Amino acid sequence: MSNLSNKSEINVDAAKLLNDKYLYSAVAHCAYYACYQKLKHIWLYQQHKTEQELEILGRTKTRMGSHEILINEICSFIKNSRSKNFIEDSRVNNNNILQLKRLRRKADYEDTVFDSTNSSKSISLSNEIIRVLNKYL
Repeated sequence: MSNLSNKSEINVDAAKLLNDKYLYSAVAHCAYYACYQKLKHIWLYQQHKTEQELEILGRTKTRMGSHEILINEICSFIKNSRSKNFIEDSRVNNNNILQLKRLRRKADYEDTVFDSTNSSKSISLSNEIIRVLNKYL
């Protein structure tokens, strides 16, 4: 298991613990980064790409942040895999990660309440994203 996969599992557990302790605003952060670390694991170990290649893409795609680039690259990887249900997996993964990212931004940056509903939704989205990503490990 890579360090990124291990960190992803730790963040999944942390999100659950935070939710159980009613620390809702911290849940989305852990849930999102659990997914991001899994995306990065696929980039490095399944696609055999490097951190430097990701940085180069970041410099060439100036309108996109590093997270969006990685999300799009892994979405393309899933589409190009031609695995069973690859179209559905790609669509579900992309939609869910964007929803989770919005929840993380709300929790981390917005001056609004982040309640148990948002927290539970973050965990649910993260679980679904990771379930899909694990098919491509």
